[in-house]
Amino acid sequence: MTKKTQGGNELAGRTLLITGAGGSLGSVAAKACAAEGARVVLLDKAVARLESLYDEIVAAGSVEPAIYPLDFTGATEMDYRELALTLEKEFGALHGLLHSAAELGVPGPLADVDLASWQRLLHVNLTAAHLLTRALLPLLAKADHAAVVFTTDSSARQNRAYWGAYGIAKIALEALARMLADELASGGKVRVNIFAPGPVRSAIRRKSHPGENPEQSPAPEMLATHYVYLLGPASRGVTGKVIEGARP
Repeated sequence: MTKKTQGGNELAGRTLLITGAGGSLGSVAAKACAAEGARVVLLDKAVARLESLYDEIVAAGSVEPAIYPLDFTGATEMDYRELALTLEKEFGALHGLLHSAAELGVPGPLADVDLASWQRLLHVNLTAAHLLTRALLPLLAKADHAAVVFTTDSSARQNRAYWGAYGIAKIALEALARMLADELASGGKVRVNIFAPGPVRSAIRRKSHPGENPEQSPAPEMLATHYVYLLGPASRGVTGKVIEGARP
């Protein structure tokens, strides 16, 4: 099933799960990690994007990935448990989890955020990340050392106006990550960090900054080395930190 990578081998023998793998940043992370020898499990609700990404990774001669379609909007605790059981059956352990899935919604005043939008954005951007991490912690603990990486938003995390439920979810997500890092630190097996990609060209960036010339922002590919670092052995011992990508 697995092809020999034509890239490096920094992540050889490691199994990584990437949520939002069909997105601008998730796909960069997936391709970078697969090229470094990792077996990447691609998770997203957009099956067509996953299939296209799978083809890209295989065509590049990287380690063949796996596809796991899942829509966080309607996912239940049982769905996350089933995912954990599938990963354990197929791979035995999990060495890394990258939370890259996100949904912006419609930016605007908090007074205009209705209940349905509030619940959906908090669920997709915060609750789903907690439930998935909780379900996978036993599998992550089976690895010699494992990494959990939560993706924040450099703009939303500044507590400024009009970021709505998405901004609140990102702020809370950072608190979740720091608390989890502190709880797991004594075990020394699972590290937890926060990644702030910065103003790179992405679908969410285009939607949240409509007046910005996207060509003035770095391409998301410049984040590849950050993902390899955060999910690989080079970041062992680093936990509870915010790692920044592109700077404004």
